[in-house]
Amino acid sequence: MTRGFLGGTFDPPHVGHLVLAQEALEFLKLDHVSFVPARNPPHKGEGEISDFSHRMKMLSLSISDDPRYSILDVEPHQGPSYTVNLVRRLSVLFGGKPCIVMGLDSLLEMKAWKDPLTILEDARVVVGTRPGFSIAGVDPVYIESVRLFDFPGVWISSSMIRARVAGGRSIRYLVGDGVRAYIREKGLYGSGQGD
Repeated sequence: MTRGFLGGTFDPPHVGHLVLAQEALEFLKLDHVSFVPARNPPHKGEGEISDFSHRMKMLSLSISDDPRYSILDVEPHQGPSYTVNLVRRLSVLFGGKPCIVMGLDSLLEMKAWKDPLTILEDARVVVGTRPGFSIAGVDPVYIESVRLFDFPGVWISSSMIRARVAGGRSIRYLVGDGVRAYIREKGLYGSGQGD
């Protein structure tokens, strides 16, 4: 089975994540995409993100109707979730160089990650371009080390969804119905409900 891995905080998961996964499946002719939620993202302080159990449940609700998607819970319970460590873990679990799928926004941030050049050397990194982001700001070394593909990305981010919920604005069609209901039920994101 040819598998790609899409990591992230997924707080909450939204249709942009699903579109990225779908386009990676088609572009790379993958059989499967595993979503890998970061337990302890190093760029987020304690209290800045939802509890891991909430993020796992919302991710499960997002992908439950598509057998080509799964959730892979392989991050350590303690310590920061570094992508370089994830790549090593995936290599051991699945053999070879794992195929890491990300959006251009992540590639733009990669220079601040732990050991970015090791990630690019030890994994096949494929990057979906995203509206509103330009490769002009990416280090040429990174561009030469990844494979770019276009996807009909939507101008959605998890932070924008959290802000909309907090402000009582609708998130309908930005996240799946199950995720929207779960956010309301659990009162996530300073819930102004965000129907």
